[in-house]
Amino acid sequence: MFRTTSRRTLIAAAALAMTGCGFRLRGRFSLPFETLYISYNLNTPLGSQLSRQLKAGSDVRLVNSPSEAQAILYVLGERRSRNVVAYNAYGDAREYELKLEVSFRLSAPDGAQYLPDTVIAAVREISYNEEDYLTRDAEEALVINEMLSDIVVQMVRRIEKAQPPKQPEDLTTR
Repeated sequence: MFRTTSRRTLIAAAALAMTGCGFRLRGRFSLPFETLYISYNLNTPLGSQLSRQLKAGSDVRLVNSPSEAQAILYVLGERRSRNVVAYNAYGDAREYELKLEVSFRLSAPDGAQYLPDTVIAAVREISYNEEDYLTRDAEEALVINEMLSDIVVQMVRRIEKAQPPKQPEDLTTR
């Protein structure tokens, strides 16, 4: 009896602590528009993850042309880089920094902006061992895929918080 009560108390305390820190489970979210056109190749890893995340988590309908959409997501670029950050005693690369940057903009078909040009970056460090050179490419691909997933989640959160563009006031009604 005591164990059950203390276990419930512990679970309730953990749930309360997580809500206080802003933690929330991934799941349903609402967007300030009903239809969206993604101006990017959906057959790329970024495009497919982005469309999958938007379809699974919201009621937004992805359309095939900008004229059908209430909002257009322009993915302006995706940039990857790898820099050496540490060397071993022989001057060989020991550790790399992988960086992935995605820039995007969200606007209405008339050009009014929901979100201005935005850049989201993810950075990870991976170690390199000469003896494990065969697994380096596979590990790097895994890390890049994880970074891409993180960026897509951040993009969706920013899109979710986007405010509808303000409509210009009609000067003839004054």
